[in-house]
Amino acid sequence: MARKTSELLTDREAQIMEILWSLGAATAEQVRAELPDEPHDSTVRTLLRVLKEKNYVRVTGRQPAVFVPAVPRSDVQQSAARSLLDRFFGGSADQLVQRLLEDEQLTAAQLEDLRKRYTSTRPRPERRKGDRK
Repeated sequence: MARKTSELLTDREAQIMEILWSLGAATAEQVRAELPDEPHDSTVRTLLRVLKEKNYVRVTGRQPAVFVPAVPRSDVQQSAARSLLDRFFGGSADQLVQRLLEDEQLTAAQLEDLRKRYTSTRPRPERRKGDRK
């Protein structure tokens, strides 16, 4: 049985995953060419090996090996968002949104757009007796 995807991605691992999600599949050299600061070949290969051990990528082919994302971007985003909420906001999405508003990272217009999109795509949960409005 495959091991569950482990801890969150480091910044560099996330860069590599973005490349793989964008390309669909890539060799180590293709990944290296897409990275902004042209790291050493062995560094990229080590990071790809780590991502494989974490079950974020799988390898197909040989000479050269081709790396393919094993986890959808949306799953990684969900895990990172949950971790962020739990670690820094006590699990409260309200506190996160409040922080974004206070830091002017989210405008009232953007918030309204999100509300419209959210309410148009998700059914509202039924209210139980005693729930606040």
